[in-house]
Amino acid sequence: MQANKKKLFGKLNILDFWLLIVIFACISGLTLAKAGYAGVNNQIKGQAKVAIDVYISGLKTHDTQLFKVGERSAFTIRNQPVYPPMVILAVKEWSKQVSFLSADGKKALAFNDPAQPLAHDFVITLGDEAEVTDDGYVLRGNKIKVGNQVELEGFKYRVQGVVVDIRQQN
Repeated sequence: MQANKKKLFGKLNILDFWLLIVIFACISGLTLAKAGYAGVNNQIKGQAKVAIDVYISGLKTHDTQLFKVGERSAFTIRNQPVYPPMVILAVKEWSKQVSFLSADGKKALAFNDPAQPLAHDFVITLGDEAEVTDDGYVLRGNKIKVGNQVELEGFKYRVQGVVVDIRQQN
């Protein structure tokens, strides 16, 4: 019996030892993740209706009614489209502005940019259901945060913007 034991441990080398350690670490990681102690699986606190404001700067177009309240717009974040398309809740539009100092130099005055008469800025508010976690909102498997670059696409447009606000709706 003693000879069999010595034969078994005599055949283990350093690679076998590291393989056993890796297997143990994988099993431990899976167990901890299932128990909720790993950062890879945020605990979902529930569902909430959210409004997401997207700022689009300097869109050059003749049609300032491009985005219509109530229509749907495809929403893409990190090259991952969000299905189904999101509903447009509100649209704010204004001509691209430039600022100049007043003659006395005490205040700034804003005027429409004469160099870019077709340029417009938009803030489009989109609404959808999102999962709520301790880390923020998750929209169809994608975290959504202020500063995310997103893309909106409709029948006549495909534009890029940035998320400037996310808020829970009542």
